[in-house]
Amino acid sequence: MKQAKRTLVYTHGGGRLGNQVMRFAHWIAWSKAHPGEVEIVNFAFWPYADFFSVWRDHRGCAFPLKTGLADKLARLRMMLPNNFRTWSEGADRMSRFLMMISRFYPGCQRIQLRLPGEDDIDLGDASFLRRVASHRITTCSGWRIASWNLLADHQQEVRAYFQPALCYARPAKTFVAGLREHYEILIGVLARQSDYTVWAEGRFYFSSLQYAEWIRQIQVLYAGRRVGFVLASEDWQDPAIFEGLPVHLATGNPRHGGHWFENWVELSLCDCILSPPSTFSATAAFAGGISIWPVTATDQQMAFEQVMKDGLIGAARHTLFSIAVN
Repeated sequence: MKQAKRTLVYTHGGGRLGNQVMRFAHWIAWSKAHPGEVEIVNFAFWPYADFFSVWRDHRGCAFPLKTGLADKLARLRMMLPNNFRTWSEGADRMSRFLMMISRFYPGCQRIQLRLPGEDDIDLGDASFLRRVASHRITTCSGWRIASWNLLADHQQEVRAYFQPALCYARPAKTFVAGLREHYEILIGVLARQSDYTVWAEGRFYFSSLQYAEWIRQIQVLYAGRRVGFVLASEDWQDPAIFEGLPVHLATGNPRHGGHWFENWVELSLCDCILSPPSTFSATAAFAGGISIWPVTATDQQMAFEQVMKDGLIGAARHTLFSIAVN
């Protein structure tokens, strides 16, 4: 007799948009590799469901897609006062509460990974599927949960689940379409600065002047071609630094009136993304099916052979980019 489908509830696992998209992509690839055997309810993705067309309609973030209890609960969550919702999402309070009470649910097991780097889960390992199959419901938390081989096998199908919702896609597409009337090639640039002064001990923090220098070098490489740049950043950028360069600030930048998520969408609509190691840029490249041009040191000289053709997958296999994408 065929065993009933097992349900895995992913409660929490650190990081913001880029990390959550990446983790969900792995879960979906794992589910696709075992059709009819497992279903995922990604509780950790509920705060981000609104940004994506598929998940806006399926806010419970269940995969394979279905309308059920998870969707109803997610929609009830949206009715909570903003202050309470923000508090409950802070420090993964609601997720941790869900993990805690799951111990009392009949037929449920808990899998909890501790601090990043201490342990991980390889979704490609058959022993993990056997472990999940031993219980009707599994709650799981942790950061390093992945199978890059499974994601590489299913990336074309998985990509479809991370296309932006129309309310964010429309202004981003209008902005990029206007630029494409003037340029043959568009390169997105992620100037990741604010938190990168401390992350990885500041190793991948680069000044705006440094990004301007890399843009000049790329112009030389593309001599004779009309190449433009879309600059995305969490920080305010001084236009004077980029004066005379074909640089256009993404609409999601501070003081430009757009939602911050438009930065992610506009990067995904470019032909390539210039970026330090970051899940934000890597998942944008994944959504757009485009390449990444990694920058990892202030003395780096731009060269075409540095470009990673297979965006997110290439980032995970890159010596330095994989510090962020793993």
